[in-house]
Amino acid sequence: SSPDRWKAGQGETEVKGNWERAIGLYRTSDTYVVASRKDAVDATGAVLWFAPASPLGSVFTPFSVHLSDVPESFRSGHQSVFDRKSAFWAACVVANVANLKWSYAITDIEKRQNDLEQASVEMVEKMDEVYAS
Repeated sequence: SSPDRWKAGQGETEVKGNWERAIGLYRTSDTYVVASRKDAVDATGAVLWFAPASPLGSVFTPFSVHLSDVPESFRSGHQSVFDRKSAFWAACVVANVANLKWSYAITDIEKRQNDLEQASVEMVEKMDEVYAS
């Protein structure tokens, strides 16, 4: 079953306390982690790992803090205007479709997320090597 919680289900209102607040809520507009890297060369420095929309259906993408611009797909995306060129909407569609049969879909989603994020880690490492030499 999907980890999304839109309202309390049967019996949940009888339990005292609250749901833990995950970073992957269905209404999340973006998630980011900044890796402050003391040992990185000046040209690369810190890295912002950004995931548009809920990270459940998104991919954390690295951006060097020294960038003067970001790809258009990461500059666009608003909840009220559907845009196929937006990374935000791509992640929203993945999460929405996955909710139809979460237990099956999440396996494929996590595999692709892991592949893309591992490739991004390797790219950041290569970027460090290039700027260090």
